[in-house]
Amino acid sequence: MQNKTVLVTGEPIFLKRHEFLFRAMSQHFENINFLPRDKEWYEYTLPRILIKALYTIRTGSLSKANAYFQKNKIAFILKSQRTEQQIKQMQFRPDIVFHIFGTYSPFLHKSDIPYVIYLDYTVALAEKKWSGWAYFINAQQRENWVECERRTYTLAQHIFCMSSIVKKSLIQDYSIEPEKITVVGSSGDFQLPYVGEKQFGSQQILFNGSDFKRKGGDLVIAAFKKVKQAIPSAKLIIIGKKLPLNENEDGIENPGHVSSRADIHNLFLNTDLVIAPAYCDPFPTFLMEAMNYGIPCIVSANDGMPEIVTDKETGIVISEPTADVLANHIIDLLNNPLLLTSMSHAARDKIKNKLNWNKIAEQIAKQIAEILSEKVPATLSKGN
Repeated sequence: MQNKTVLVTGEPIFLKRHEFLFRAMSQHFENINFLPRDKEWYEYTLPRILIKALYTIRTGSLSKANAYFQKNKIAFILKSQRTEQQIKQMQFRPDIVFHIFGTYSPFLHKSDIPYVIYLDYTVALAEKKWSGWAYFINAQQRENWVECERRTYTLAQHIFCMSSIVKKSLIQDYSIEPEKITVVGSSGDFQLPYVGEKQFGSQQILFNGSDFKRKGGDLVIAAFKKVKQAIPSAKLIIIGKKLPLNENEDGIENPGHVSSRADIHNLFLNTDLVIAPAYCDPFPTFLMEAMNYGIPCIVSANDGMPEIVTDKETGIVISEPTADVLANHIIDLLNNPLLLTSMSHAARDKIKNKLNWNKIAEQIAKQIAEILSEKVPATLSKGN
């Protein structure tokens, strides 16, 4: 174990989502401390409502207003400045800062405290894959944000990426040196892989529809109608949120958000197949949770999903998903229990040997040890 102090920074929701990573990292570092970001003045209820109302009038869209509210240079600077001040005022000096995602930087200026970033996506990728995540009022506002990102990535000692597509974006879109980027993947909400049995034959299909449109919900509904014709006993469960579905949709259940881990456990144990034909999904945790239970997955070839699901081994990767193509693959797998079982074993092996937090923490700890073993430069002046 390294006798080093790691300070974790990031949005509170991101720190909560990665609690199992930090548990795994605690096996490698003597001290891990947390500094979740505090709200800025404009994020409290009244100013937030007023500012978003003005943005909505200007953009003509609430979704665009929400996107710009989150991604603008002023917000980036305020968040980074506050975090930098809080780090300087701490009663201890961290050896390194571990920052989650690129919504702001742990330091607005150069610092003698090194920091690394764990990254799932970039704005440059969002512009190409799902523009709703990357709306800017004009070209200058966009460039201002990208420059904030670029500076943050440039000043970082190292960047840990969930997927190879993010590494490629960092190199091509932000001019980051390849040698300071490591692809480590991600995992699900579990510390140890599931070791119980997995049975097939329920013909139950599971879909996470928390962001229905982006995750390919239209394809799922259309495909299931064809599946139902071929396999009358098939059932589709859509979780994530309640949807305005036709109550008479045969074979479809929509329980909405499922918060109980026991209910999630039962859902996975009773599911034969998970489908995720998303148009954009950086590195979906849901797939790894399914694979942990030995459930084969059918996914689109977008973003990091082909790095999670190995085509024809742990599931199926569809290069250009359509309702017909998705339906045909679902029907083929549900009618082939031997193939499902084979994919199930392969899925669990991939989680056990690669996509788990202990393996990821090992890679991160090794790289951080190398960073801290190097000579730390003297404190640099502000603005340099």
